[in-house]
Amino acid sequence: MLLSPAILPRVELTENPAWTPRSTVSTDCTYHQLAPYIGRMKTAMARFLIQHYTRPGDVVVDPFCGSGVVALEAAAGNRRVFAGDWNSYAVLLTRAKLHAPKTAVDAEARLHAIWRDSRKRLICQDLRRVPVWVRQFFHRETLRSALAFRDECIEKRDEFLLACLLGILHHQRPGFLSFPSSHLVPYLRNRKFPRDSFPQMYEERDVLVRLQRKIRRTYRRPPKGFLQPRSVFHTDARLFPATGRVHALITSPPYMNELDYVRDNRLRLWFIDRKLPDRREPTEPRREEAFCRLLADVCTRFGRQLVRGGRIILVVGDVTRGRRHSSCTATLTHAVFARERALRSYRLDQVYFDTIPDIRRSRRECKGTKTETVLVYRRC
Repeated sequence: MLLSPAILPRVELTENPAWTPRSTVSTDCTYHQLAPYIGRMKTAMARFLIQHYTRPGDVVVDPFCGSGVVALEAAAGNRRVFAGDWNSYAVLLTRAKLHAPKTAVDAEARLHAIWRDSRKRLICQDLRRVPVWVRQFFHRETLRSALAFRDECIEKRDEFLLACLLGILHHQRPGFLSFPSSHLVPYLRNRKFPRDSFPQMYEERDVLVRLQRKIRRTYRRPPKGFLQPRSVFHTDARLFPATGRVHALITSPPYMNELDYVRDNRLRLWFIDRKLPDRREPTEPRREEAFCRLLADVCTRFGRQLVRGGRIILVVGDVTRGRRHSSCTATLTHAVFARERALRSYRLDQVYFDTIPDIRRSRRECKGTKTETVLVYRRC
């Protein structure tokens, strides 16, 4: 179900937006590839929206920042950035990208200093205190070494190096630290790669060497530099601190729990805090009312700060968990703007429809959100 043109009179509907013709993975800034994140926005989409609807020096806000795609593209485009998320993994990634060392040489120097200090922590790593479900992913010595490095990063408050560690935490490729497992949602692939047939995939991994290679890949195409201030907050979007005048709110709110960010990032989240956070998703499972309430609260909060002519740009996805729970999120979003008094000064200027190819979906059998709608509202 798509947003019906009859509901949106005199609005241009674009089904082939500027970011769809080809993949930009080979040309994107490689900070985007620091660590995987499910359901992340297309970099080309974020870049187009920022360049088309804002100017250098403008203030761009993303209160559901995820892995920091909008924040990084805005900062690289000489915009002032305020980003935030309730998820500690999302906040860590975004801060790591926006406050990375200036060069690969600087990053490797920090790596060697923290690695040296972390070796003193090896004796303190009691794996009996590590949950069994975490231990099953790693050779015991690989895990001890990674945890010692993790603890030193936390002590030194080095979010960039910790993000690099999370970026190589699990996969079946030799450059990663775990036993053979999936890249995004962590589950072991020991049936496809049995230990007897693939013994080399279950040996100890050299953590330092893999971190060095990760840093070099990250700096393959770095941004030219950030000229404007940038801030990242660990907060619920409804409690986002006031930022003053805002030129654009560009964000992708949660699709009524189409993704479970605690479950699907559980291994990386555990490494950040050595525990899992409370399952406090911003919306209740498959509840349209909760989604609309969240959207109304967030857009109203920022809508008052937007300058005249400023934009609220929302990337929303369909909800596809069975026929009973299928929802046109774009229609619900537009109803919120029509209903809320504080948002009635916003006019819907542009709608883009975008199809998500199977390869971008993290679920087995290509399940999950299949289409996204970009709604561009302008403050009159």
